[in-house]
Amino acid sequence: MNDPVLLFTSLSSKVALFQSVQKQAKFFSPKARVIGADSNPSCEGRVKIDHFCQTPKTKGWNTEDLLTFCKKYKISHIIPSRDGELVLWARNKEALKKIGIDVMVSSEQALKRCQDKYEFSKSWPQECILQPIPTFTEPEEISDQELVVKERRGSGSRKIGLELSLAQAKEWGAFLHEPIFQPYLEGPELSAETWINREGKCHGMLLRWRKVVVHGESHETEVFKDRILEEKIKSSLELIDGLYGHCLVQLIIPANSKPMLVEINPRLGGATPLALYAGIKSISWFLMESYGMGDEIPMSPTIKYGSKLFKKNGKVRIENPFTSRQNNGED
Repeated sequence: MNDPVLLFTSLSSKVALFQSVQKQAKFFSPKARVIGADSNPSCEGRVKIDHFCQTPKTKGWNTEDLLTFCKKYKISHIIPSRDGELVLWARNKEALKKIGIDVMVSSEQALKRCQDKYEFSKSWPQECILQPIPTFTEPEEISDQELVVKERRGSGSRKIGLELSLAQAKEWGAFLHEPIFQPYLEGPELSAETWINREGKCHGMLLRWRKVVVHGESHETEVFKDRILEEKIKSSLELIDGLYGHCLVQLIIPANSKPMLVEINPRLGGATPLALYAGIKSISWFLMESYGMGDEIPMSPTIKYGSKLFKKNGKVRIENPFTSRQNNGED
């Protein structure tokens, strides 16, 4: 077996996430190498990692250039980390596989279904126990209550309008490219993280409360246990054909109501170092499956409940209350 060489794309300032990925890769193979990549040669993370390479911007890459690039750096595995590049890697997944490179990315169809918030809501199976927040293209379709306005596609949390009246929602939506409208719901927010194998089955399910959220990213989050909710989320994800690799689910629990799906993000996230630390070994499992060791991946791994992640001034700290262990986001 050749030692894996992983390409971690869209590095930007994701140093803690990069370090978590690198630690799991080296757990799988001590000689594994992880290369951070970004189209910006001056990105913040470059000076904080051992191996870096510059890539073209997503729109500037065709298949032939992509294959040549990966051959040049002897890449064996690719870990995309940004919403805007996932479709590119999905479209080239088979071409890369033919030259021995595995990509941790879902199918293009699954990605587009998750990234389009309106389609996600409208096409969701009615028989599923968990349901997404009702989503509309016109604010008048929502009964008399406060509204949320956001872009139909992509993350873009800075463009979200919250607790708006009908008039305010219309005004906010006029400045968005393709606005969608949802009822404003109040309640605790949580995220779920899992790893999904090639057969579409979830391995492990980690729940964490989103205690402090900044621009859509958890800056304080804590792992907790709820077996019933874990099973509901697992069943929901396994209904979506083409989901693969690490997957994030965001939910909200409105007052006097059931948990509702906010969105599904089939990628690593800003607070994923906590999941990788606390038991969801997505990178190790991705490597194991690619080397024919899928049968050795546990379906129900041990989870470090009570573990917490804090992010401040770009630095990530993880705490395990049972060992008083602290680190900077590494597993």
